[in-house]
Amino acid sequence: MFIADPSGAGQPGVKPDNSILLALYEAVHLNRNFITVLSHNHTGANLPSSTPADTAVPPSPPAVPSAAQTLHQPPGPSSQENPTNILVTFLSYCSMVMQDVRDPARQHNTKLCLIILTCIAEDQYANSFLHDANLTFRVPLYRAPMRHRKQPAEAVNASRPLACALLDLMVEFIMSHMMKNLPLELYNKCLGVVHRILCYQKKCRVRLQYPWKEIWTALISLLKYVMSNESVLSSSFDIFELACKVVNLFNLFITYGDTFLPTPSSYDELYYELIRMHQVFDNLYSMALRHSTNNGDYKVTANKLTSALVNIRAIINHFTPKIDSWSAANKLSALTEDQVLEVVRTNYDTLTLKLQDSLDQYERYAEKPRESAFFTQLVRSIIVEFRKNVSVTNLEQQSVLQEFSMIQ
Repeated sequence: MFIADPSGAGQPGVKPDNSILLALYEAVHLNRNFITVLSHNHTGANLPSSTPADTAVPPSPPAVPSAAQTLHQPPGPSSQENPTNILVTFLSYCSMVMQDVRDPARQHNTKLCLIILTCIAEDQYANSFLHDANLTFRVPLYRAPMRHRKQPAEAVNASRPLACALLDLMVEFIMSHMMKNLPLELYNKCLGVVHRILCYQKKCRVRLQYPWKEIWTALISLLKYVMSNESVLSSSFDIFELACKVVNLFNLFITYGDTFLPTPSSYDELYYELIRMHQVFDNLYSMALRHSTNNGDYKVTANKLTSALVNIRAIINHFTPKIDSWSAANKLSALTEDQVLEVVRTNYDTLTLKLQDSLDQYERYAEKPRESAFFTQLVRSIIVEFRKNVSVTNLEQQSVLQEFSMIQ
């Protein structure tokens, strides 16, 4: 559906096709009822149990009806059929096209994908479908080969609610695009999608069975990267605004996690991760404090970040002495995860946190005026691409195209 034609060896065999995506965007953005079309199930080909990370996705001809089929193996005689829908196909396509955002065409395509996902994540009906435990799908997501991570486990392609695949896609984007020329706008949209999903879960008290530690790890990794490249990144954009969005996602988990995390132990594990990675948050606070006390360009947002860190620092400062005391009392130099979790569980009562406002609020997506220039440029590029690839022999058709080219 979303494929234009094959391109590039060693990369997913998909060339961005903005014309199809633009039509999908207009349908999702302007027609609430179209969400029912996205969720309409049909039977698809059998999927492989896992997608090796070091295997390139084979190219597909333009006639292939689904981008997801580039990740499918041909069904054998004894294969079982799997339910699928347009949204499954779209998530698979996103996972492929998002891999390389250095190319401007792919970056624009990725931005359009994230805008569509933002619209979907804001829709109440779409969220109810995404989180429905009775509607599960196997979504094949492309993961670029990386030396620092193991081959994806078979559970990745297990049949799960689509919200799990969407969160997997956002985690993959966060982890695979940390570069000196950081795509800030794409990161902001990615974090916005995660925020909207969490807001829905908090509002409707939906307890999604998901490995939340993967999101926490990705967010902490992003903070570590921003701090280690502070001098380079701060010369290009406001790193404190980005850090605030990450920290506020943690604040949402801290303040409301008991309403949507699947089990009490998940909430304990959140505290464990914050305590275990306390050095990252200590360094982040020091960096923000340094910039908030001078007259630099980012003084306001740096001060905003120091305020956002208040609860995380309270957790670290409260539990660290308790853990040290327990360790000394039991004459242990290093504690296991279970031992730390036990200390955390027995010391919740004396922890005091500050109630922060508007953590579960977000600015709804609006095309105008923020994205008007983007879509104007996008439509013009689609017209140029179309005129390159279509041979017009009929004079009347050429006249019509000429009229279209005059549209501003």
